[in-house]
Amino acid sequence: MALFPMFVDIKGKKVLIIGGGIVALRKIEKLLPFEPDMKVIAKDFHPDTFKLLQEKNIPYEQREFRFSDLEGQKIVIVAVDDINLQKQIFEYTRGKNILVNSVDSPDYCDFIFPAYVKKGDIVIGITTSGNLPGLSAKLRKHIEKNLPENLEDIFNQIKKVREELPKGEERQRKILQLIDELFENNK
Repeated sequence: MALFPMFVDIKGKKVLIIGGGIVALRKIEKLLPFEPDMKVIAKDFHPDTFKLLQEKNIPYEQREFRFSDLEGQKIVIVAVDDINLQKQIFEYTRGKNILVNSVDSPDYCDFIFPAYVKKGDIVIGITTSGNLPGLSAKLRKHIEKNLPENLEDIFNQIKKVREELPKGEERQRKILQLIDELFENNK
């Protein structure tokens, strides 16, 4: 089943990562550009994960997970191989307004992580609805390679015009014309 692509502002939102391995590291790296209020809890940490936590000053605790850790969280990433724990956390969070991602267990997920390209405020998400993450990654590389190198400049030029003109059809027409011109000049 295809998943609806929804983009959500997570800046400053409480995000708990349970697990300290390589998979947790990849999730942390994907979340960092969007500036959530992250915390990591794990019994053990992979050296690279531990290094990133220290470099980015991300709070962490080296200990067993407790269900009380879920209090106040908005998003929980369960990056552990323990399927039973993934299921327990998912079931515990039902009705508590907490979104859960249990890695490699779609049955215990409210959402999945897409492959994405981020250039300033432009974010392009790619997903195979969790079925073929390798294909999503390949598509991401293809899209990234084919984007104009000055995409952020294009964005800023269009945004400036949008901010300067009053709302309405004329503004929309000028913006669409500018988009066409800027992309035509970048072939």
